[in-house]
Amino acid sequence: MKKTILLSMLVLSSFVKAQSVAKDSTTAETESVKGTWDLNLDLASRYIWRGQSWGGDYPVTQLYGNYNVTDRFSVGFWGTHNYKKEYYDANGTTKGYREIDIVLNYTVSDFLTVSAQQYYWPSTDRQEGVSNKFFDWGNTSSNTLDLMLMFDFSEHGLPLWVTTSTFLAGNDYRYKDEFDAKGKQNYTTYTEVGYNYEAPLGITIAPVLGVVWNNKAQYYNAGDYDKPSFVNLGCKVTKEVKLSESIVMPIWLNYTYNATDARENLGFLNHQFLVAGVTFSLSK
Repeated sequence: MKKTILLSMLVLSSFVKAQSVAKDSTTAETESVKGTWDLNLDLASRYIWRGQSWGGDYPVTQLYGNYNVTDRFSVGFWGTHNYKKEYYDANGTTKGYREIDIVLNYTVSDFLTVSAQQYYWPSTDRQEGVSNKFFDWGNTSSNTLDLMLMFDFSEHGLPLWVTTSTFLAGNDYRYKDEFDAKGKQNYTTYTEVGYNYEAPLGITIAPVLGVVWNNKAQYYNAGDYDKPSFVNLGCKVTKEVKLSESIVMPIWLNYTYNATDARENLGFLNHQFLVAGVTFSLSK
């Protein structure tokens, strides 16, 4: 129940850094990234993850970072909060939202990274029938384990990236009927394709297309439940401002359109989201 492209960007960030390790890692030109780190703070107008809104139309603060344990292996985290205490508003829609994720990345080659991501989104107040225990993988839990493969072809002259992720454990269960209390793991799978275009004036334009293939567990509650659905069609425009040698400040605007039939009854305007934000990035 989460994440904007930002989590994918966290994985991509560590992957791009690892690109300084050439195909032949024994050459003198190789620059090790072991021991390097980055820390990022986002201030955004709202939180959109893979085409759906979490926490309503409220500003959020997002903190995330990454540490390169070796030239191939890194650990990271990602968190968000909109500072609302009530989990639901008077209409029964999500209001308060918080999340903290743990990310493990392994760079297999100069175009492939494997990432394991532990998503944890505890309710902001007590909810009956909801477990907020960390590492509880049951069907009432607030945890999901996501295995992601990220392909990035920028080192091969093509600024194209592709991610595919599947939930391996946690609150991702489908039910055969109302009497099936336990449910069965659905292994919901999502694929995203993006392209980075370097425009004049130091502006990056990144269109993206995301589709969920098997949503019978209804994890993507803004997607169709019985067929593949394009939940995330959008474009992000970023202008990076360099404040110092180690601190940069990207300013960005992200447009998302959710093209699923499941959103028809919400009206056209509820198919699309516009999010503005600024990021403060520190690396060493």
